[in-house]
Amino acid sequence: MTTWALVFLGVIAVASLVQSAVLIGLAVAGRRLSRRIEALQTRLERDVSPALQDLTRVSRNVAEISDIATLQARRLDLALADTIEKIEETTSVAQRLILRPLGPVADIVAFLKGLRRGIDVYFDLRAREGRRPISPRRRHGEDDEHLFI
Repeated sequence: MTTWALVFLGVIAVASLVQSAVLIGLAVAGRRLSRRIEALQTRLERDVSPALQDLTRVSRNVAEISDIATLQARRLDLALADTIEKIEETTSVAQRLILRPLGPVADIVAFLKGLRRGIDVYFDLRAREGRRPISPRRRHGEDDEHLFI
């Protein structure tokens, strides 16, 4: 073998040694990285899993509360509708039982008021003619009531 062949063979051997050292270094670094990732995964599972379980439980509770609130709102709506209906029924019964029978009484009261006013006007006209004194009701400042529109 020639000198050049030995030099190239030596360079190849050194390059192979360097390459194997780099590969061993990569393997060691890869193993360390793998251990760190496993430790991180274990820590995440230990720390984050309970938080995720709590979050899941809270979200289930919120969904249940939302369902209950919706149900209660529907019940409240039905109760209010029922109450309003009963109030309307009570109002119609009150009108039917109280106000309608009082209708003739209101007519009688209106007739009596008209009769009283007619008597007052009669006494007022007689007083102006000088025949009789002013009625007691007219003396209290009610003589200008006919001017009110």
